[in-house]
Amino acid sequence: MPLSAGTRLGSYEIGSALGAGGMGEVYRARDGKLGRDVAVKVLPAGLSRDPEALARFEREARAAAALSHPNVLGIHDFDTDGGISYAVLELLEGRTFREWFATGPPATRKVVDAMVQVARGLAAAHERGIVHRDLKPENLFLTGDGTAKILDFGLARVRPEREANATDATEAAATEPGTILGTVGYMAPEQVRGQPADARADIFSFGAILYEAISGERAFHAGSPIETMTAILKDEPPEVPEAVRSAAGALERIARRCLEKNPAERFQCARDLGYALEAFAGPPARTRAEPSSRFGDRRSIAVLPFKDLAGDPANAHLGLGLADATITELALVRSLVVRPTSAILAYRDRPVSAEEACRDLDVEAIVDASFQRSGSRLRVTVQLIGADRGRPLWGGKIDTSLDDIFGMQDEVSRRIAEALKVELTPGDERRLARGVQPAPGAYELVLKGRVHLLLNTLPDLNAAIEAYEEAAAIDPGSALPLIGLADAYARMAFTFEPEADWYERAVAMCERALAIDPDLPEGRYLRGRLLWTPQRHFDFEGAMREIAAAIGARPSMHDAHGIAALLLIHASIIEESDREFDLALSIDPNDTYLAMHRGLCRAAQGRWAECLEIAERAYREAPQRSWAHYQRAHAQIRTGDRAGAFRTLELAGRQFVREVLFYPVRAILAALEGQAAEAERQIGLTEQNRRAFGHYHHAQYDVACALSLLGDRDRALAWLTDASRNGFPSHALFESDPLLAPIRSDPRFGALMADLRSERDRYAALWKSLRSESSGASASSRGEAPRPA
Repeated sequence: MPLSAGTRLGSYEIGSALGAGGMGEVYRARDGKLGRDVAVKVLPAGLSRDPEALARFEREARAAAALSHPNVLGIHDFDTDGGISYAVLELLEGRTFREWFATGPPATRKVVDAMVQVARGLAAAHERGIVHRDLKPENLFLTGDGTAKILDFGLARVRPEREANATDATEAAATEPGTILGTVGYMAPEQVRGQPADARADIFSFGAILYEAISGERAFHAGSPIETMTAILKDEPPEVPEAVRSAAGALERIARRCLEKNPAERFQCARDLGYALEAFAGPPARTRAEPSSRFGDRRSIAVLPFKDLAGDPANAHLGLGLADATITELALVRSLVVRPTSAILAYRDRPVSAEEACRDLDVEAIVDASFQRSGSRLRVTVQLIGADRGRPLWGGKIDTSLDDIFGMQDEVSRRIAEALKVELTPGDERRLARGVQPAPGAYELVLKGRVHLLLNTLPDLNAAIEAYEEAAAIDPGSALPLIGLADAYARMAFTFEPEADWYERAVAMCERALAIDPDLPEGRYLRGRLLWTPQRHFDFEGAMREIAAAIGARPSMHDAHGIAALLLIHASIIEESDREFDLALSIDPNDTYLAMHRGLCRAAQGRWAECLEIAERAYREAPQRSWAHYQRAHAQIRTGDRAGAFRTLELAGRQFVREVLFYPVRAILAALEGQAAEAERQIGLTEQNRRAFGHYHHAQYDVACALSLLGDRDRALAWLTDASRNGFPSHALFESDPLLAPIRSDPRFGALMADLRSERDRYAALWKSLRSESSGASASSRGEAPRPA
C-alpha cells in the first residue's frame, strides 16, 4: 500500500509519490536533519518479507554507496523503520532516457555528451569491481542541466573484496550459471545464456542504448521475449536510416562494436569506450572562460621548452629555463596572454608538434625554439607557429650568450608582438627596457634555480637554494637570485618545515630584493603572499595592495591571480574571487590546484552539490593533494553521503598520516552519529597536531561545526571566532552551512556575523579601488580613458 504524505521514516517526512517499479516506490521527502529535499525509495511491504528481494534491495544500496561519482545516483542513507526498508537517494529533476527517447531521436551532440558521462560512471563502477547488469534507458537519467546519472544497481554484482582491487575491469563478476538476469532487449548474449557476466556485459547494454538513441529503434526487438533473446544470440541490429549514417556513421560503428556477440571483440573497458566517444565529439566545449572573453582582444600564446640540439645532459636545465625566462618577458606585454611555465612542464621530456601543443594548450600560437651551446655562447632558433594548420608566423636565428639572455628575450618579444599584430604601448616599452645585466655566470644559475623551483620537491628546493645562493654571491647587486631565494624559503616554510626560521628568512630576502628593484612584479607578489600568513596575522589589506601591484605590472601573472582568488574567497568577497579564478584559469586552464580550490566559492554560496562535483574531479585528477580528499569529505557530508565521507577519510588517513585537516572532519562525522566521546577525541587530536600549519583556520572552523552539532554553544562560538580572527572571516559560509544551524540563534553568533560583514565590506571596497587603479593605469599607458570602476 502506498505511503501517505506526512508519513515519517526515521528523520525523513514523506511527500508526494515520484514513481514506482518492481523493486520499490519512490517518494519526494524532506530530510529533517539537514533541511533538504531527497528521494526515498521504499521496498513494498510484500517484498520486505522476501529475503531475496530484501537482499537485492540492500545490494543496490551498498553498490551505489560504494561509488561516489557525479554520473552515478548518490545514496545518502539506508535503514528500516517499522518494518519498512528504505533507501534515501539524491533527488533528481529531469527525465529518464526512455522518456527522452520517446520524443524522437535526440540531437547527435546531446547523445554523445550524455553517453560519455554514462561511460565515465560505468568506468568508476567497474574499477570498483561493480557490474550493473541491468543497464537500459529506464535506468539512465538526464537532469535539467544535462548531467547523466546511472540509476538502480539492484542487479549489480560486486566482486569479492580480494578481487575488488584488480586493475582489469573486465575480470568476471560471477553470476550463478544458468541464472538469467537483466532486461530483455538490453542483455548481453552471455546473460541470455545464463553464463557469468563481467563488465563487458554492461558495454553490450551500453551499445544497445547508444544504437537506440541514434536510430530511434531498439537494437533487438521481436514479437516475444524468447524471440528477442534469440535475436540477441544470432542476429545483428538492423541498418540505421541513411540520414543517421551520414550524420553519425562513426557513432553507429562504436555502437556495433559494443554489440559484438563475443565479449573479447567489444570495447574491453568503459574508459576506452568513453575515449572513443570523446574522439567522435572532437575537442570538448570549454568549461572555463575563454581568454578572449575575459581578456578582451588580448592574444594567447605558449612557449615550449627550448630543445637542445646537442642533447647534452649538462644543459638539461637550459631548455625549461630559457622557456621560463621568455614566458616571464612576454607576460610583460599587456596585449598577450601567456601560458605559465607550469602549463608546459609536461612537454619537458615529451616531443610534441606545434599544432598538437596549440590544441592541447588552447592557444593561438606557439613559440617553438631550439638552441646550440658553445661555452657561454648560444645560437637560438625561434619560430612562432600559428594554430591554423601550423602556419609559421615568424622565425629567426639569434646569436647571444648566457650573460646577455635579456637581449634575446627582448628581440623575441618584439618580433612576436609584431607577428601577432600587437602594438607595444609606452608602458610595455618601459617594462621591456632592462637595467643592469647580471654579472657573467650569474644568470645561468638563476635559470637553474628557477627550474628546480618549478619542480617543487624537497631535493629540488634544496638544489634551487644552492643555485640562487651561488648566483647571489657572484652578483650581490641583482634582485633576481634574491627573489628566487625568498620564494624557495617561503616554500620550505609552508610545506616542509613550518617550525624552522624559513619564514623569517624569506621575508628578509624578499625585502632585500625589493630594495634593489622596488617594482619587481615577482617581488610584490611574494611580499603579498608572505603578508597573508599566520606569522603576519593574515594581513588582508597589505596582501591585497601587493598582489594588485603585481597584477598591474604583469597582467598574465597566473600565480598572482590565483592567490588573489584564494584571499578574496576567505574574506567572503565571492564575486571578485570568482573573477580572479576565471582570470587565473584562463591563463592556465589545466591548473588543478586552483580549479579544486574554486570549490570554496561554491561552498560559501551553499551550493554543496557543485562543490562535490569540483571535489570529485580534483579527487580523480590530483589524488596526491590532501585538499582534494578534505574538500570531497566535506561535500559528501553536506550532501548526506556520510558513508562516502567515512571512506574518503579512511583513505586519507592512510595517505596523509597525522595531517591535521582530517581530525576535525572525523569529529564532525562522529558528532552526526551521536558519538560525543569520539568527537571529543578527534578534537583533541586536532589540537595536538596543529604544529605550524599555515591554514589551521579551516581545522578551527571544522571543530566549531562539530561542537555545534554536539550542542556545546560556548566552545563552538569560541572556535568559530578564533577561525575568523585567524585568516578565515568567511561569514557567507558561516551563515549558510547547515552544520552551524544549532548556534545561529545565539546572539553572539549574530554579533560576530555583523562584525565580519563589516570587515568584508571594507576589504571589498579596497580591492575594487586597487583593481580600478590598476586597470586605469593600463588604459592610460595605451592613451585611453580609464574605465569607470
